[in-house]
Amino acid sequence: MITTNNPLRRIAAAAFALAAAATVGFGTVATAAPALAAPVSAPMRTQLAPADLDAKLRLVVNTGADRGARAAELEAGEAGLPLADQIAGAMAAAPPSFRWSVLGPVTVNGDILNAQLQTAVDGYDPFYFNLTWKQIDGTWKLTREAQCTLASVAFLPCSV
Repeated sequence: MITTNNPLRRIAAAAFALAAAATVGFGTVATAAPALAAPVSAPMRTQLAPADLDAKLRLVVNTGADRGARAAELEAGEAGLPLADQIAGAMAAAPPSFRWSVLGPVTVNGDILNAQLQTAVDGYDPFYFNLTWKQIDGTWKLTREAQCTLASVAFLPCSV
């Protein structure tokens, strides 16, 4: 016996079994076309892991990376790059023990994703900041609000 979780295959198998039973039992074939439901499509709401968000944020502040790729990670797009460059400059000027990472929990509410940014410098307790990404055209993009949060962490005015 073959088992399947594919609804179309189950319908086809049921139609075949019905036709076979009708042929054997009644000597004639009576068939009916199975009704097929239209496929259901919904907006993609994938939840990224903290490591994925960390990689996206590292791309944004990597001034050596392709500007188009960096802009594609920002809700503000190309307009957000000057602030991203300033944030990257401030990070480069930070003490050598400065480090940061995106942590969970990652939560999704509609088209908004939230995660925590942890910053730390040796000898001090870490700081935590809420960051948000917005899903635009199937891609999670760092929001303008999150860019302003990063700017405030770097003691910069927000300009997006």
